[in-house]
Amino acid sequence: MKARFLHGYNNRPSVRVTNRMRTKSDPIVDTLIQARLDALKTEEILFIRFGHRLSMAAENIIGLILEEYIHCSALQHGWTCCWGSAIPSVDFCSSEGTLLQIKNRSNTENSSSNKIRVGTEIRIWFRLSAYTGETRWDGLNDIIGEPDLMSEKGFHTFAADLIRRNPSVLFVEEELLHLLGRSE
Repeated sequence: MKARFLHGYNNRPSVRVTNRMRTKSDPIVDTLIQARLDALKTEEILFIRFGHRLSMAAENIIGLILEEYIHCSALQHGWTCCWGSAIPSVDFCSSEGTLLQIKNRSNTENSSSNKIRVGTEIRIWFRLSAYTGETRWDGLNDIIGEPDLMSEKGFHTFAADLIRRNPSVLFVEEELLHLLGRSE
């Protein structure tokens, strides 16, 4: 358990270096986009392809950044992240023993994470309603016991600052940098 915790903590977004994408784009995607939007130039289609891949990479780390934001905000109030699944199916625990599972969006819960809570005291909170776009920070602040502790604006500020401090957490493909006339 200690090793998992340390591995999770040592790979939190603020210090993590994300690996290069190993998957290649399927060329049929460009063909489909070109067929649907035939006025697009080849370079515009490339921007769409690489932009989509970058968006997917960003979406893949939102939950990790969310955990680190909550951890940094709630630590002084007796809560900590259970880094590396130190407690299975629990993302946060309080000094009083309250267990909490968090989700970035309302539609990201799968049946296994739902079933694991049956018969337990594990609470759940999600940040964003996938169907309305509304955020639920008040609910988390109530669970933590500190009104106005965290907010969507605070999360955005934290996330942007984290990316600026550690740009390596969000891998950008060389081809996209080339299209933008940049290099890293």
